[in-house]
Amino acid sequence: MLRTTTVFILLALIASLSRADDADSRVTRVELRSTVRLIDSTETPTLGDLAKIEGEQASRLLELPIVLDAPIEQGSWSIISPREIRAQIKDAPGIHEGGIVLTGPDVRITRVSPRVEKLREEPIDAPNAEPDRPTLRTQLERWTIDRLDTKPELARIRFDEDDLEALYTPTSGRIVEVREIGRSTRMLVGVVMYDNERIILNRSFRFEVLLERPVRVSTQQIKRSTMISHENSKIEHRWLSATEPIADPDSAIGLITVSTIDPGRMIYTTNLEAPILVDRGQLVSARSIAGSVSVSMLARAKQSGRIGDIIELESKDRSQSFQARVAGPGQVVILKPNEQSSNPDAFRGVYP
Repeated sequence: MLRTTTVFILLALIASLSRADDADSRVTRVELRSTVRLIDSTETPTLGDLAKIEGEQASRLLELPIVLDAPIEQGSWSIISPREIRAQIKDAPGIHEGGIVLTGPDVRITRVSPRVEKLREEPIDAPNAEPDRPTLRTQLERWTIDRLDTKPELARIRFDEDDLEALYTPTSGRIVEVREIGRSTRMLVGVVMYDNERIILNRSFRFEVLLERPVRVSTQQIKRSTMISHENSKIEHRWLSATEPIADPDSAIGLITVSTIDPGRMIYTTNLEAPILVDRGQLVSARSIAGSVSVSMLARAKQSGRIGDIIELESKDRSQSFQARVAGPGQVVILKPNEQSSNPDAFRGVYP
């Protein structure tokens, strides 16, 4: 009897710990920065500008506009408290305020000229650092800009204070090898530094990188199965991680939504799909191209398809079947014999 009771207690404890771990994984943590310098702009700052955000609701909170009582001016400081930020999070639509842990001090915000503010938002004095002498920090900044194929004025790089002593290691006359280990909301790199034939530094660094990226944003509620257009969306520039899966602002036009997008939301690749250009049973113009000769005929589609999909068709009298690639609305290009697939299950874009 005692053994049975003990087993039940252990099972209950394991279940309780499992529920606690599951609940913790759904928590979004917002860690406010003490000082923020914004590239000179009239745009309202977002919570992503003011805090480090990790968790389930991070993508929504990063783009949440934060309104201050007074305008943020270049050369002066504005202050917003955690309580005021918490109130704006609570009032924001589509955000579960109860699942957010907000920590950090009052945030002091100013604007700076893009000519002055390039990479470092918060320069920190390091011991024994010489102003004009190249350091590992400057080399990592240049490497990151090249790696992400961007420009210094379009990047914000924030290192951890615990890494400062190593980051200010002089690199003049030394060989530095940098390799990317991983990338999510932060970059993880491995660094090996040689002085002649001796390794003097071998460690990894994790740091945050935000890029100013053009993104298409909904200007109204866009319901599912609606085409993205210039009327229901616009292009904005926002500070995002390099891995944020935003849809290409220009290529998004003409694509169809797979879910409802609320006003002011960024449009992601996962929100969109190509429209169906050929419907099953539709009579389409099938074009056969051989060199400079093109012959067209009417054919009946046996499957639906999007741009680039290979679908099966048949002649109007149903005497012949063949495959073609969808080229436009009601338009297909017949594949050459050596391109035909003998396996119908191998077709791309087979829709019932």
